[in-house]
Amino acid sequence: MININKDHYKSIEDIKEKSQQYLNNAIDPVRFKAFRVSMGVYEQRKKETYMVRTRIPGGVITLEQFKRISELAEKYAKGKLKFTSRQDIQFQSVDLRDAYPIINSLIEVGIITKGTGGNTVRNVECSPLSGVSIDDVFDVTPYVKAATNYLIKDPTTMNMPRKYKIAFSNTPEDTGNATISDLGFIAKIADGKRGFEVYGAGGFGGSPRVSLKLSNFIPADEILYYIQGLKNVFEAEGDRTNKNKARIRFILMRLGEKKFVEELEEEINKLKEKGSLNIQVDENEFTLHPDAKIVQDVKVDEKLKNVLFPQKQEGYYSVYVHPQSGNLKVENLNKVLAFIENLDYETSIRVTNTQGFFIRDLKKKDAEALIEITGSFTSLYNIDNSVTCVGASTCQLGLCLSQNLLKAIKKEFEGASSQIKAALPRLFISGCPNSCAQHEKGALGFHGRAKRTKNGLIPMYSISFGGKVGSNIARMGDTYGDVPAKKVPLFIHELAELKVNSGYEDFYDFLDNRSSDIKALISKYTDVDKFIGETDIYFDFGACEKFSLKGRGPGECSSGVMDVIRLDLSNAEASLERYKDTKQNSDLYSSALSSARTLLVLKGVDSNKDREIFEEFSKNFIETGYVKSSIKELFEDLIDYKIDSANDISDRVSEVEYLYNKVDAMYKSLNGKLEITLPKEKNVQSESHNEDNDEVDGHDKIGNLKIVNLRGVKCPINFVKVKVELSKIKSGQKLGFYLDDGDPINNVPQSVTKEGNEIIFTDTNYDGYNLLVIQKK
Repeated sequence: MININKDHYKSIEDIKEKSQQYLNNAIDPVRFKAFRVSMGVYEQRKKETYMVRTRIPGGVITLEQFKRISELAEKYAKGKLKFTSRQDIQFQSVDLRDAYPIINSLIEVGIITKGTGGNTVRNVECSPLSGVSIDDVFDVTPYVKAATNYLIKDPTTMNMPRKYKIAFSNTPEDTGNATISDLGFIAKIADGKRGFEVYGAGGFGGSPRVSLKLSNFIPADEILYYIQGLKNVFEAEGDRTNKNKARIRFILMRLGEKKFVEELEEEINKLKEKGSLNIQVDENEFTLHPDAKIVQDVKVDEKLKNVLFPQKQEGYYSVYVHPQSGNLKVENLNKVLAFIENLDYETSIRVTNTQGFFIRDLKKKDAEALIEITGSFTSLYNIDNSVTCVGASTCQLGLCLSQNLLKAIKKEFEGASSQIKAALPRLFISGCPNSCAQHEKGALGFHGRAKRTKNGLIPMYSISFGGKVGSNIARMGDTYGDVPAKKVPLFIHELAELKVNSGYEDFYDFLDNRSSDIKALISKYTDVDKFIGETDIYFDFGACEKFSLKGRGPGECSSGVMDVIRLDLSNAEASLERYKDTKQNSDLYSSALSSARTLLVLKGVDSNKDREIFEEFSKNFIETGYVKSSIKELFEDLIDYKIDSANDISDRVSEVEYLYNKVDAMYKSLNGKLEITLPKEKNVQSESHNEDNDEVDGHDKIGNLKIVNLRGVKCPINFVKVKVELSKIKSGQKLGFYLDDGDPINNVPQSVTKEGNEIIFTDTNYDGYNLLVIQKK
């Protein structure tokens, strides 16, 4: 599925080098975190224990790849592996020293980890039965492959404002989660032509929402225009300063549907004018039985309906394997792999977004035999095949032990009748509001929270009903109330009994017609005061200590390049301030080195070698005109000092201060694409035709920022001219002004602010004048 390139191999050697630097205390932990997270290496709740996440596009995995994953899990992950809700496979409880051997071994079989964490384009989802399900519109897997390889070859997809999630579904049922993704495609045929319904700006976590329908139909070969177009909007409008408001759905909320769609269509139209993104795919690339008779209705035993799925190819079946909470021992996986390997015909495998996997293209007798083999570690009932996040046992953000709750629910149902066990749908259980188990989409969803009482914290779960995905029907679940964790299994059991006695087979019909009864049932458990005398209520399932927030810390999944930039900039400022007190040359040197290093990460350079840092800064920022050329002489003096600390650099304070202020100004000028919009150091008028500065309508233009030259214009006329220029642009747009030293730069910002406009930044590092960038109110 993945076209491996040299950058993938380089990143693997980088993780080896940086891991060793970290273990030797030779790299800042924040810098290392930003890199390793983007490579899918996350620290877990137990310090210095890590998770490594693979990229399995569309869940498509070969027998050879699965065997390699099994071998690595046996060797490095205590004989276990975990299936996720995004068709990835994770290695848990990994020693950092083993991350490189795992990643290096995976790439040998065509699997990478790059981009599976951080602010990147994540694994592209796909309906796991695409190409074989009875209701298949057409196989969308080739389009997942095309989208994946288009995106991962672009280095900018590793530095997005936040994660970018894309999904494809082969039917309106939307088993690929297209209607709750940043960008989703649902297969559709119109006038005999293949295409897609398109959805966008959905997602879970803070301020969750279903996706907005962007188009009723686009031709199948135009998917990259939407993928790239939305990426462009994301980069231009995404909030890189507030990680909690950085996802694409927040752009939609801020702009409104009309403006959001207009901006997206504008980007798509620009791309279509170039006409280079139309794709061609092999529609049958992933089809094993192209000549098989197509059938539309096949009966299966009712008790096997959750694990045995007839295919549209006559005579073939898919078997669903769901280890509890997605956790599978290698010894059990090997039973499945050995069975497949011994068949005398080819099968296909798909990892699912429900923490399991399908073995597809099986003959019926072999499908039934496989169900027997997996019976010791899987279940026929949906409630047992529920989705849970990893929970507070390993996740730094986790509140509750979500996996232990599922164990307790299963134990509660052990003696129940098959009718009671089959009454409820699959549960979606998140240990905190961040929705790693996608609880908002579930017909029955849970997310962990804490309630403070006079006797201590109580682990609780908010319970929601009625969530769903699907073409034109997607909705988030409604929260009915909060129940103490220890009371949830009993509540679920009573809910199942209520459902059985209601006479309704379909769970959504049950919700629509018996919601008052459900609310009455849940009210029995929402009044915490009547339980506070029960000592057990203060303990989570499987916990030996009373519930607390101990060990909880910031999540890692949003770590990225901006964290590295802010770290270096902060170090540069701190060293400069410290020098004012100590007058130590070492502090002055440290400030200059950190300043020079700050923005190199944008150029793909992340070195800890001083000479290389100064050389790369010169090449990328001095020789390109952003920083005055005399700083090269500063660097020469700094290198001399590094060689012989007896050399005095105290006479270079003003140059070091200039360097810090200039780098700070370049950082503040970064646009959504992480491009520097600050004017170059030389007189811009004489450079109006270089690659970054163009003259437009008599004004300078730096990147996408127009600059109005008011040098020589005195107060108050300059403010009048500023107001005139601002009246020409739309609310929220930015405009730059050159203003002279003295009264112009002292007075105009105050006047502008009083009128409700916002000063984005001021750059004073020019000879006799300044750059003021204003965002219109």
